[in-house]
Amino acid sequence: MTGAEPVRREGNRELPAGPRALRTRDTLLAAAAELFGEQGYLDTTVGQIAERAGVALGTFYQYFRDRSDIITTLVRTSVVDVFKVDRRWDPRRGRAGLERAIAVFVRTYTRTAPFQAVWEEVTHVQPDMADLRRETTRMFTGALEASLRDGIEAGLLREDLDVAATARALTAMVDRYCYLTYVFDPPATKPSVDETAALLTTLWGDALRLAE
Repeated sequence: MTGAEPVRREGNRELPAGPRALRTRDTLLAAAAELFGEQGYLDTTVGQIAERAGVALGTFYQYFRDRSDIITTLVRTSVVDVFKVDRRWDPRRGRAGLERAIAVFVRTYTRTAPFQAVWEEVTHVQPDMADLRRETTRMFTGALEASLRDGIEAGLLREDLDVAATARALTAMVDRYCYLTYVFDPPATKPSVDETAALLTTLWGDALRLAE
């Protein structure tokens, strides 16, 4: 899911982006992230992004083809990390290990919360973003499904579950809870990362009959 190396366009040529070009590109990305977070994807124009970044409109097109191109780059660099699974949850580590794994997800989610609403928006208006969301969600769900199978084989989890459906339900629980709590309809006092991880661990652990 990693994108191509950054380039700068000159006419029909694409050149590797040097240090100065990378700084300009990063400035454009930061400006776009701010504007998308403030006023949404559909109400943000390329001209506004260039103005916020302090560059000419033509400079924008040296780095990105259009608004769709820059949102795709932002999603891949700012949001997809939430769903990356470098190491699968090991059921042999009990609830403490599960809580640590969930806390990593929640902490990353809260760090990118201002942009999560934007990704939610674009998945309904851009097919490629919808495809990317499906891809990342399936990666997350697939990792959990493998962990559940390991736990069942080791006698650590209940055996009467549909593993695929359970993995889908549990990952959806975490994703939607974080979205509602930290983005869409946050309570007056938002729970901390540790509080959220503890709550979700209890729900997962009880459903799976996972020992302490």
